Amino acid sequence: MAFAQNSAETEQIGDKNEAMVTQVGSNTATVYQGTQKYASNPAAVAEDNKATITQDGSFGAFVIQGDAGTALNSTSSISQSGTDGYAAVLQGVYNGGTAASTNASVVQEESGNTAQIRQGLAGSTEGGSASMTQSGSGNTGIIYQGVQAQSSSLDNTATLTQSGNNNSSTTILQGSMLSLAGPGSGAGIAENNTGTIIQNGSSNGTNGDGVRINQGINGGSAFNNTGYILQDGDLNNAIINQGVGNDMLSENSDASIYQYSDNNVASVDQIGINNSATITQN
Repeated sequence: MAFAQNSAETEQIGDKNEAMVTQVGSNTATVYQGTQKYASNPAAVAEDNKATITQDGSFGAFVIQGDAGTALNSTSSISQSGTDGYAAVLQGVYNGGTAASTNASVVQEESGNTAQIRQGLAGSTEGGSASMTQSGSGNTGIIYQGVQAQSSSLDNTATLTQSGNNNSSTTILQGSMLSLAGPGSGAGIAENNTGTIIQNGSSNGTNGDGVRINQGINGGSAFNNTGYILQDGDLNNAIINQGVGNDMLSENSDASIYQYSDNNVASVDQIGINNSATITQN
């Protein structure tokens, strides 16, 4: 346990490890499991590991499991109470990283915070779950599952819940390309995934990257995916893209956007067959 202005770092090599960090004040915490500070050689493996970080105050928190390698059956949890903080969970990322049956959750209770969950970045992820809850206004939340070129996202779930106004960038990417702009510029496969965004507040998605769910885009394909966005408030913007790009395909996928109140904007883009799109605005 650490108080005031501190920095805590934990490095665990091997399987079935558990790390817990609790901090109050202006602090930074980092947990490495199955990795050696971004320099794993040979490729790291993190199996059956658990990491928990709890912070109250001004904070930054990072959990890295299976960096430049593989994360299996591992769990990460970050809980933060304060403003202008940052949280990141990385599982099975970089150099063809793999995340299988991993679980990641982030809870941020006040305003102006940023959180990212990345599973299978520049690689693949299967059977994983990611959840993010942000309260207050002006937050940024991003969940990546199987993104970047030649990536895949299979049988994953991602849920992002925000309460408050002016949340500028709220994004779920599954089996999608990140670095190159425009449809058809990369590759990614998204299959049997579910992405859910729930927002209670106004002026969400009007700045930054907007509120969006991308499944198998930028040269990718999307099969049997579900994208769901619910917004309750005014002046919100929502986008769902499935199988979007040159000669790309979306098949048997479902996209639903529900917006309640006034002056909202919604968009669904699907390329392929047997897809379903629903937009409801009241």
